Amino acid sequence: MRLSTFTIARLAADARRGMLRPGSLEPSLELLTDMNARLVLVAGLAGLSAACTATAEPECREATASERALFGAIVAHNEDGAADMMADTAQARRLRALDPEIEAQVFGARMGDRSVRTVLMRPPLCLYDEALTNEERVTYVFPAGRFEQLQNPEIQGAELGVAGVDHAACRFVAQNGQWRLADACLATFAPAAPAS
Repeated sequence: MRLSTFTIARLAADARRGMLRPGSLEPSLELLTDMNARLVLVAGLAGLSAACTATAEPECREATASERALFGAIVAHNEDGAADMMADTAQARRLRALDPEIEAQVFGARMGDRSVRTVLMRPPLCLYDEALTNEERVTYVFPAGRFEQLQNPEIQGAELGVAGVDHAACRFVAQNGQWRLADACLATFAPAAPAS
């Protein structure tokens, strides 16, 4: 067995500190204990470092029963039913009256249009919530499998894709202990906030 200069120097240092058995190149119990303690410390630090730098992958959830009923009313083009399940807002009244602007954005002019309904027609739906306050949130609704396809592990946070194609953005408010749709999912077509 051929030893390097570094190994010989290390063995000599260990011998001077009494960490080698006399007349042998075998390490003493003290050296083994010291090495094990160092390995445990290094492994622990590596694990802690990995845990601190890991970021949670964005996850979506299934729609609740009340959300499924609401989205079902939109898919069925039941403006009264959808408006009944919404918070009492100007958008709910405009939806009930079939305001042409809301009708085009929510229901579309024909199947496959860039609309809220087009997104909702491809179940099972996957919902990603973004809290604005304790009383308000935006829920991004994705058609089957689209949320997972859009995610890039190289980028932190959720990738949302194209509004009206990849997702519908719906603003919910808390009322009487329940989340109620506030905007008929018109946040889908709201202008994007400028990057700062």
